[in-house]
Amino acid sequence: MIRDQSINQGSMKLNRNTFIALTILGLTACQSTGVIPMDHGTYMIGKKDGSPGLGVSLSNKAEVYKEANAFCHEKGLEVETIKVTVSPAKLAKLGSTELEFKCVASEK
Repeated sequence: MIRDQSINQGSMKLNRNTFIALTILGLTACQSTGVIPMDHGTYMIGKKDGSPGLGVSLSNKAEVYKEANAFCHEKGLEVETIKVTVSPAKLAKLGSTELEFKCVASEK
């Protein structure tokens, strides 16, 4: 009887620890770096893709561009992409999007 209780407690502890680890991963995996100033008026945003599955997440790329656009629009400017790098998700590896950009005056 005591052995059965210790097995159940060990199993519950493992499930609890697994739940906590997955929750932390889920909360941190899809966070953006925010806008990071680089040099000569360029900026960078990086974001891990926390969605399950393999391949490229277009929603992750869209969210990075939305963040860059919001940043530039606050300055009355618009985004000019210098470089965008999208890494697809693989087995046991999250995908990511990195955007290097400038805020420039509208060409209207």
